[in-house]
Amino acid sequence: MPLTSDAVYLEKKVPHGPEFPHTVASGVKVFRGSLCVVCDDGTVVLPQTASPASPMVAIVGLADRQVDNTGSSGLAPAVGIAPSLWPQKGCWALTFDTAPTWASVGEPVYAVDDATVSLTETPSGGTARLEVGTIAGIDEAGNAFVLIS
Repeated sequence: MPLTSDAVYLEKKVPHGPEFPHTVASGVKVFRGSLCVVCDDGTVVLPQTASPASPMVAIVGLADRQVDNTGSSGLAPAVGIAPSLWPQKGCWALTFDTAPTWASVGEPVYAVDDATVSLTETPSGGTARLEVGTIAGIDEAGNAFVLIS
């Protein structure tokens, strides 16, 4: 289920790849903790975005904060500056559509929406999902951690 407010996930500290700032696409509201997809033009949208202005390329991490670029936030943006964020890479306990097992460690994980991931790349009758990362492990409480690098 897509996020309707900011989210904070359990995190395992790991070294990871570089992070870069991205501009949130026009008409998009990103919550803290949302999975972020970079488009061909460098803007960020959510995985569930039906028709982005530019083709989706890859998941680049979790949003470090909420950014509302819908034009209805009530806040005036800085002159000449589009809203941007720094998607974070790392190892996070994300919400799965179906709970993985230890046999799934190392398997690729795919975005269902900005808050849910799956082991299924292409659902029945659907289109291929973008890869988020891989399952790194499962903690003692049963939380599956996804490495986004």
